[in-house]
Amino acid sequence: MIGYRIISKMSTVLIITLTLQSESAEWYRNEDMATLYEAMTKISYESIYADSQYTIPKDILKNYIYKIDKYGDYFTKNEYEAFKETLSSEYAGVGMVLYQEKRNEKILCIPTKENLIKGGISRYDELISVDGHAVKERNFYLVSSWIRGRKNSSVVLVIRKSSGELQTVTLERTEQHFYSTKRVIENAIAMIQIIRFTSETPKELQLILHQWPKNIPIVIDLRGNSGGDYFASIQSADLLLPKNTLISSIETTKRHVDYHASSSDTAKGRPIFILQDQFTASAAEVFIAALTQNDRAQSTGKRSFGKGVAQKFIVISNGDALLLTYGKIITPNGKSYHEKGLVPTSDLSLKVLLETIQPSLY
Repeated sequence: MIGYRIISKMSTVLIITLTLQSESAEWYRNEDMATLYEAMTKISYESIYADSQYTIPKDILKNYIYKIDKYGDYFTKNEYEAFKETLSSEYAGVGMVLYQEKRNEKILCIPTKENLIKGGISRYDELISVDGHAVKERNFYLVSSWIRGRKNSSVVLVIRKSSGELQTVTLERTEQHFYSTKRVIENAIAMIQIIRFTSETPKELQLILHQWPKNIPIVIDLRGNSGGDYFASIQSADLLLPKNTLISSIETTKRHVDYHASSSDTAKGRPIFILQDQFTASAAEVFIAALTQNDRAQSTGKRSFGKGVAQKFIVISNGDALLLTYGKIITPNGKSYHEKGLVPTSDLSLKVLLETIQPSLY
């Protein structure tokens, strides 16, 4: 178990150390902390490049997490509050989801409203700035909060098209209700698009499945779905699998937990096809593996991203939060897809796959 202890308060700088609650695992010495404080003081007073001395402890923690945890992060209180805002399904915004492959890499736009597509914003355009504030190396969730704001106010986005051309777009914020799941038609094919897995996704998916015509195969579009709520993806897969089917497992340093289907197959055995691409990640990959490895669906498209770890937030006393990786996700076949991705089960196009269905389905 990790605890926190303030060991020094000098020049209003708080030095916070992590200590393992085990005498045999103690890894620090008091002189090390004195050295750390001395170095911090000299850096803050002598270096022409130093930021405020108040930021040094947080920078130390952030960089330590970056070193040990590829997907971990240290959120300031404001950044963590911005993250929680993005979980709300009711807000004033522009109708767009942001996607970031890795920390400090490009932030990409995924429009969810027709007016954005008609206005020239395409899937995977790169976001450069919001109201003049550059997004490079900024907290992903903080950038998301910049796009949200007062109803009927405007926000100016600069995006980079796939051609490399920069484009400035002024958008009006309107009341939004984010539906993670919706019915779409692409190339005359009816699909269920899951944009991101949220706590509402299982209910939304269940409603759509209940209304889905019995003579139309189920096509689920997970392209560009960066993941979201791990447990929401499990509950969503549960809707399409026979009772007691193994959906997914998590391995931590202390235990192995299996998650099984608790309900019956809502689709009653009808064929299921899944679309995936290189941006399909995390919880979306959990959903794909659950259905394909249990021979309940076929997938087509591109190899998925390959983020097969589970994370959680730990809030500390000052309101800041640690985002830490606590477990490895294991698929029903007993393997990990982390940093390898999931290869589609078929190299055929969706159209060809649909043509293999019994004509009676139509």
